[in-house]
Amino acid sequence: MFRIKMMQESKNSPEEILEQLNSIYDRIIDVAQNENHVERDYSTVHIVCGESPAGSLRVGLGHENKIIGFPDFFAVGPIWELHQEVGRKNRHEWLKDHLNYSDDYFEEVYENRFSKTLAEIERLNGEVPIVIWTAENSNEQTGLRYLVYLLKEKKNDVFVINTTLAFQELFNTPEFGCLDIHTGEVNGEQLKKIYQANLSAPLTDEDRTRFEREWIELSESKGLVRIWENHKINNVTEGHFDDYIVNTARKLHAMQGEKDFMKSARLIGEIYGQYNQLGDAFIEYRVRSLIYKGVFEIKGIPKAIRYYSVKLR
Repeated sequence: MFRIKMMQESKNSPEEILEQLNSIYDRIIDVAQNENHVERDYSTVHIVCGESPAGSLRVGLGHENKIIGFPDFFAVGPIWELHQEVGRKNRHEWLKDHLNYSDDYFEEVYENRFSKTLAEIERLNGEVPIVIWTAENSNEQTGLRYLVYLLKEKKNDVFVINTTLAFQELFNTPEFGCLDIHTGEVNGEQLKKIYQANLSAPLTDEDRTRFEREWIELSESKGLVRIWENHKINNVTEGHFDDYIVNTARKLHAMQGEKDFMKSARLIGEIYGQYNQLGDAFIEYRVRSLIYKGVFEIKGIPKAIRYYSVKLR
């Protein structure tokens, strides 16, 4: 608590503060595990892609439910053989070499959390029901198939809730507005209502086998970007959205009146606001790629989006 108070009074960036908080969290978990902490029994285990939606689920569902947030974003980056150590190492290296995160994030945070989450799933009691949350986007649909594959030796009943479809059915009114396409954009109380209204029958053996087979097909590809179209995950090239990035920059230049440098965060935020299946870190990587190709001029140092500006040549 003292450390948190110090952080509130510091001038560190939000990213640095978040990293420090995550470090504290990891140390607490390590202490609990090293003291042979016995995990309490839960009525249900919920698994979701991302730590933000996991937080919302914890708020909405209460302590009798165990929540696991898988610490990754499966829409971008290699997923080749991700269910094997060689594939996880390959993904880790690619993310480290291409995406801008704070210093040592991938070595000290990402890899550690990924391994711990796999171990947490492996330790799950064979009797407790498991709910996998997904939505109409490539990250969560890819994650759904990966998670079902990870559970292939488990005898637990596995349920799937599609947040997008459930939200549209329950809340698509003027009071709540329309859902964006990610589970993380639904608040805890709404997730609780979705859970109470949409838990139907568990996946059949045929359903589980189908998802496992679809994961194996996905994991055989060396593709780097996945999009969700017509209820199917499709692989596209990493430059698939480059034209969209350039056209968005043209529109922003037109709004300037006279073409001038714009903060890269402004451009990336505009693209993410219109098409948020990719994630802002990957969009920033593509902006840097277009700088290297000579499409954009740059002012500043591209070590993070707040440090540089761009304009079309």
